[in-house]
Amino acid sequence: MRNSLAAFLMLVVLLPSAASVHAGPPGLGADADALPPGALYRFRAADGNLMISSVLPEQAIQSGYEVIDNRGRVLKVVDAAIPEEERLKMRQEMRIRHQDAQLRRLYPTPEDAERARDRQTSSFRLGIDYARGIIGQLDSKLAEEVAKAAAAERAGKPVPEVVQGNIDLYTRQIREQEEKIAEFEQDIIAVGEDFAPIISRLKAIEDSK
Repeated sequence: MRNSLAAFLMLVVLLPSAASVHAGPPGLGADADALPPGALYRFRAADGNLMISSVLPEQAIQSGYEVIDNRGRVLKVVDAAIPEEERLKMRQEMRIRHQDAQLRRLYPTPEDAERARDRQTSSFRLGIDYARGIIGQLDSKLAEEVAKAAAAERAGKPVPEVVQGNIDLYTRQIREQEEKIAEFEQDIIAVGEDFAPIISRLKAIEDSK
């Protein structure tokens, strides 16, 4: 579950390209080339003066223009092109809306995300409790073997191999359980970090309503 969540947090949402947000400046391509016979472009120059020309400059495309016939009648009105900065902003807004929609399908409310986080955290805490229980049992067994070794040494006898083997075994098993506990604790921290931006975003969505 945690891996799928991390994959989700690292997921790059593939949205339509900028061309689908705005398919190029109006007037470019077929529209600009297909000027009717005798027609002209009418637009405002950079200095504000009204201009009429058979050639469409870039400035007119950005500010908007009209196509007129030889009597000055308007055949077509072309709105101003969307500036690149605004087009990128629109694309980013679409990306955010798409991500938010995906997020809301997973967790309709911040409370749903918090409950999912808590469920994962609880499972790791259960693992910690279980490991600690095993350590308690191993500690008791290890203490018995250490006592046997100490008794042998007081009696001037070598520590039996089976006793020394048990001491090594229980010591290693305790260390393994302690490592598991450390991993569980790291998992708990990671889950909290994974869910923090999700919960924060869900709260922001609710507050914006």
